[in-house]
Amino acid sequence: MQQGVCVSVVDLVTTRQFNLYGELLSQFDRTDTAFLPKPPSTYAATCRCRRADHGSKLTTWAYPLSIGAPLPTLPIWLDEDECMSLELEASYEETCRALRIT
Repeated sequence: MQQGVCVSVVDLVTTRQFNLYGELLSQFDRTDTAFLPKPPSTYAATCRCRRADHGSKLTTWAYPLSIGAPLPTLPIWLDEDECMSLELEASYEETCRALRIT
């Protein structure tokens, strides 16, 4: 991330209580108030670090996940100015269709 790479995390593991997104934020001495006091066990997040006037700026998009609720769409930054959408719900539905999971 310090070299401008955008990172997305989709954490669906419910058997442990560890939040990679929270750990990543702690490396930048940051927290996400939407995930306090107890971070969700399942979530999706994108983190982007970009150059600013006096150093760098960390921007995040994070969503708690719930069983039965639609999955979010995450931004994926390809470079400083170009972004595309990672449509998790559409990807999930296509995977279920391809694997014949109903």
